[in-house]
Amino acid sequence: MQRSHPLPHSPFGWLALIGLTLLLALMAYALATFALSRELGSDVAAYWSAAERLRSGEPLYVAGVANASDLYRYAPWFAYAWVPLTLLPREAVTAAWVGLMLGAAVASTVPLLRHGLAGTAAFALFAPLQVEGAVYGNVQPLLVLLLLWGVERRSGPLWIAVAASLKAVPLVLALVYAGRGEWRRAGLALLFTIVLVVPAFLFDLSGYSRQPGGGNLSLVSVTPFLFLAVALGISVLAFGAARSRYRWLAGSLAMIAVLPRLLPYEISFLLVGAATAPRVNEPD
Repeated sequence: MQRSHPLPHSPFGWLALIGLTLLLALMAYALATFALSRELGSDVAAYWSAAERLRSGEPLYVAGVANASDLYRYAPWFAYAWVPLTLLPREAVTAAWVGLMLGAAVASTVPLLRHGLAGTAAFALFAPLQVEGAVYGNVQPLLVLLLLWGVERRSGPLWIAVAASLKAVPLVLALVYAGRGEWRRAGLALLFTIVLVVPAFLFDLSGYSRQPGGGNLSLVSVTPFLFLAVALGISVLAFGAARSRYRWLAGSLAMIAVLPRLLPYEISFLLVGAATAPRVNEPD
C-alpha cells in the first residue's frame, strides 16, 4: 500500500502551507508576548494572603475587588496547604510556584506537537494561554494537566473533585462518566467535591465575592438567558457524546460554557479534550 506524503505536491500547496505557518507563528508570537508581559506571580497573592489570614485567625474569605489578584475564591484546603509555605521567603515560594506552573504548561501542551499540522496549530494557541496563567502564578495550568492526565484513570473522580474545589466547572466532566453509564464514578466525583468544598461553610462567607469582574469573556456578560441556554445545551451534548471518541472534547466545551467568569487563559480547559485512556501497562 502506498503511503501518503504529508507535504504538498504543488506550488499552490506550498504557498498555502507557508502562509498558514506564518499565520500560526504570528499568532503564537502575539499571544506569547501578551502572556509574558503579565505581572509575574501576581495571583500568588491570593493564596499567600489567605494562608496568612488562617495563621493569624482572621476570616478566610474577605471582600475585595472582583478582579483583584489577592482575592481568594477557592476551597479552604488549598489555603491550608499554603500555610507552611508562608514560613518561607515569599519571593522564593513565588518563583518556585511560577516555575511549577510553567512546567505544567509545557507538559500539557508539548504532546500536541506529535499530531502534525493540526497539533502544531493547537500548540500555537494553547501554549501561550497556559503560559499566561503560569506567569500570573494561577493554578490553571496545573489543573488542566491533572485533568488531562487523570480523567480516564481509576482515580479520575478524585482529580475532577480537586479541580472542581478550586474552579467549580470541572465538575461537569462527571457528565461524561454518567453518559457512558459509569454512575458510580460520577457519584464519587460529586461526593469528593462536596467533601472538599463543604468546609467553606464553616467560615464567614459574607465577604465572598460573587461578582465576575471585568475582562469577562463569558456569555453572562452578554445576557444571562443566552448563557444558561448555551451552558445547558452543551452540557447535554457532553452527556450525549460520552460514548464517542469526542467525549472529553465535549466535556471540555461544557466547562467553558458553564464558566460565569471566563478569562482568556481559562480557554486552555479545552486541552482536556485530548485526554485518552492510559495504556494497559501504565501505572494508575
